[in-house]
Amino acid sequence: MTDGPERSVVVRFPGPRPRPPAPLRDLGLTALSKAAGPMEVSPRGHWCDRCQGVWYSYFAEARCPVCGGKC
Repeated sequence: MTDGPERSVVVRFPGPRPRPPAPLRDLGLTALSKAAGPMEVSPRGHWCDRCQGVWYSYFAEARCPVCGGKC
């Protein structure tokens, strides 16, 4: 037991998240997403370190459509 109220310690993150280089490259949709056609939901964007760009998919894919690397 303590004699006073418990105190929380807040640890701040060391800095803001690094920003990707500008301008961003649009790597487009994956082949599966293109084949599925337009959907009611928006595709999810994924960052590819190799290509330095963003690619999109409606599904839970993990490979960049440009370089094939796992992102």
